Amino acid sequence: MASNVLLNLSLGTSSFRGLRKANQIYVDKTRLIFDLASQRRKYLLVRPRRFGKSLLISTFETLFKNGLEDFCGLKIEKLWKEERTYSVVKFDFSEIKPLFGFNKFEKDLKDRLIDNFSSLGFLYEPNSTSLFSQLSKWLGDQAANSLVVLIDEYDAPLTSSLNDRILFNEVRGLLSEFYALLKANDEAIRFLFITGITKFNKTSIFSELNNLVPCNNNIFA
Repeated sequence: MASNVLLNLSLGTSSFRGLRKANQIYVDKTRLIFDLASQRRKYLLVRPRRFGKSLLISTFETLFKNGLEDFCGLKIEKLWKEERTYSVVKFDFSEIKPLFGFNKFEKDLKDRLIDNFSSLGFLYEPNSTSLFSQLSKWLGDQAANSLVVLIDEYDAPLTSSLNDRILFNEVRGLLSEFYALLKANDEAIRFLFITGITKFNKTSIFSELNNLVPCNNNIFA
């Protein structure tokens, strides 16, 4: 009987929908998730590794993209009243560390932005203005409160370049441009959630996102 229980443990699972489809064990934190997701806010959550941050990001993605489809029997099912779904763009910055220099990092970041926003209808024109300019125009054309942005391990590119001050500042500058882009198009963003392991001074990267709300860590209690 114990082996049957072990088969349903969600060890190493970072996909909420995959966890639910596989009937794995899930500790119901959806009341706290509702408290966060019901607000039109921008959150920053900093916690050590293995605290379920990626699963939390995936839970938000599932909720905003598919509604209550995968939340049957959970507390949020009786709390969530929004019938609409949202365009969701999700990034995992641990996948684009500047291990081979700034130029490679810049290309990887921009490729990721193009790929992820293209799935929502963004069309990049390489012979036109800069990517950030085109993204800003596209975001400005989106309906108010129509977009959800989820960023996992925002600090990975920074922590991997700490031993090279020049590279660190270049990476920080490029990421700051991206966050400035989000700030300039705040009207389109219904919800922004950012996770990381290290808390960098806000003035170093989030100076444009000066309205980030530190997330209550009770979600992991």
